[in-house]
Amino acid sequence: MKSRQISSEDRIALLGSSRGLGWATYQELVKSFPRNSYFMASRKISVRQSEMSENTKLISQDFSKTPVDFNFLQSLAEFAPTHLIYFAGGGPHGLFANKKWSDHLWALNTTFLYPAELTHAILSSPAKWPSLKQIILIGSVIAENQADPLASSYAAAKHALRGLVSTLNAEGSSSAQIKLFSPGYMQTDLLPADSQPRQKGLAENPSDVAKKLIAFIEKND
Repeated sequence: MKSRQISSEDRIALLGSSRGLGWATYQELVKSFPRNSYFMASRKISVRQSEMSENTKLISQDFSKTPVDFNFLQSLAEFAPTHLIYFAGGGPHGLFANKKWSDHLWALNTTFLYPAELTHAILSSPAKWPSLKQIILIGSVIAENQADPLASSYAAAKHALRGLVSTLNAEGSSSAQIKLFSPGYMQTDLLPADSQPRQKGLAENPSDVAKKLIAFIEKND
């Protein structure tokens, strides 16, 4: 199925969007498509309320906890999104054995299990999502393809996410297009200040990556 370019009638859900790439993407979308309706959700999204456009719906949601909350899923379905973008993710930085298992579990839940369950809920009940054209999950060109020292659970979750998306596309059973957008390192608070990407200037500004993401959404393929 070919994607369509964003129009003023489209309704865009951004999950995990109170900071980083999610927030940067919302800002860029509102600049380009100010008349569209938006659905914003994250655990701390209320702190952004004064910065939202009037046609944006806010819902507080913790993406580190599964199963997916029924009431949240119902609210999202009622919004009737045409595009759904899942941004939430992260993980502990350090040697695998030196970090608490609860920290690794947070990473696995937020970065893979929650978006996987959400995608399953959508695909298993297509009649509830008649307008949905695209599901876009955020990968990592580094962590999903190779070892990522000191980010073991994050890398494991991104590997799994890539495997899920590629397999769903191979199955070809969804009417909605499922895509994986995989940026490189970004200048967010999840990237340690003393990390090599920051020191070597390899981390991109989130707003620049957001523009690439919007082009990726609109790409016909």
